[in-house]
Amino acid sequence: MNNRNQEIAISLLKMLEYDFKVRDDLANKGELYQGYHPVMESVHNQNAEYLEKIIYEIGWPTNELVGEEAAYAAWLILGHAISKPKLIKKTLLLLEEQVKQNKISPKDVAMLYDKICFFEMRPQKYGTQFDYNENNELVPWKIEDVEKVDQLRKQVGLPPLVYAIQFMQKQVKDRDQQFFRPYKERQKERKKWAKKMGWIK
Repeated sequence: MNNRNQEIAISLLKMLEYDFKVRDDLANKGELYQGYHPVMESVHNQNAEYLEKIIYEIGWPTNELVGEEAAYAAWLILGHAISKPKLIKKTLLLLEEQVKQNKISPKDVAMLYDKICFFEMRPQKYGTQFDYNENNELVPWKIEDVEKVDQLRKQVGLPPLVYAIQFMQKQVKDRDQQFFRPYKERQKERKKWAKKMGWIK
């Protein structure tokens, strides 16, 4: 790894660390689940802008270029850039090429594809995106073909959907539901936000 890529790797790790710190602070104050918090959005946007500059300079920061930890940080930073649909969609095309060259895992592309589906409020393909239902249970967002989803997941290196559901629900088991607003209110707000950001028309 050359000196410049090492600098980039350190920056990516610091950006993600700060992202997590802000998220944890907001969660502890019960403010994380009240819509997309402007402080959180600001952090995500700043990180996304820096990531876009990195991509322009060296291409997608792969394990080979910046190391495994920093490459994973870049992946999470991209996934958090939900106010920037153009960046996410443009990067999906880049990552599809990276998969063809065996530089990244196909499951990364699958998850990014599903994320785009989620924010465009249309059914996903691989079942990687989750949302809270009317009973505040974390469940997979709508799926294109439930009967084929496990077959598609296997093709990209993802475990069967039932295991993903168990894992995700275990992660949020102790989340305080007093902070959740009614389902219809959340969905209405989500649709309004998606229109504002350009995910949907």
